[in-house]
Amino acid sequence: MSVAGRAVTFGERLAFQNVVSYRAKFPYEEFGARLEEFLSNVVACGGTLRGPMMYSLNNVPLDEVTDIEFFMPVNETSLEVRGGMRFRTYLQITDLARSVVVGDFERNTEAVYVLLVASLKEAGLEINAPFFHVPARDGAGHMAVYLGYRNPEELNRILSEDP
Repeated sequence: MSVAGRAVTFGERLAFQNVVSYRAKFPYEEFGARLEEFLSNVVACGGTLRGPMMYSLNNVPLDEVTDIEFFMPVNETSLEVRGGMRFRTYLQITDLARSVVVGDFERNTEAVYVLLVASLKEAGLEINAPFFHVPARDGAGHMAVYLGYRNPEELNRILSEDP
């Protein structure tokens, strides 16, 4: 399925080693400042930013307050973090649908959300993870957006199998 040239691919995954993350709720207008604060805190803990940076949107911000988790892969294989940050040696998220936002992020991101949700529904899949956003590393003006899913028929088949 695609809308205005935007395609959706299924079976995608995100996998990174040595990831620092931080989750917080804040007004959307603070996004840039909060991201900079997170990255500064990672560096202050001794982390060397490797990237790519990504973040998850864990709510529908009806009241303008977003629930965001930032993720940043680092070069270090272990890292003492503080201030609510978390270090993971490995992060993998599978069974993702993916599309790309180009141009005006403010306007076009919502269209990609709608496209991803509609594509999952059309395919008979259920949403089981938040939207994950991976901005282009080279500042090329696009951002990959992922949405996790599960196949309820596959889950029912597994659950009905005899042990």
